[in-house]
Amino acid sequence: MISISSDIDAVTAGCCADCGQLVFRRTPVCDETTKVVREVCIRCLVLTYQRRQFEAGCCG
Repeated sequence: MISISSDIDAVTAGCCADCGQLVFRRTPVCDETTKVVREVCIRCLVLTYQRRQFEAGCCG
């Protein structure tokens, strides 16, 4: 399960931990199964939540 780290301030420009794109703003998210905080762009954050919501796929 992924959750936004509210106790960590948003990071400024840098490379997204998922897609590797250079972005102006990244959001720290905590992967609760591995206990790792990653800084991702908003696009990857939305896709992560979408994958979590539809774990079984579109037809599942």
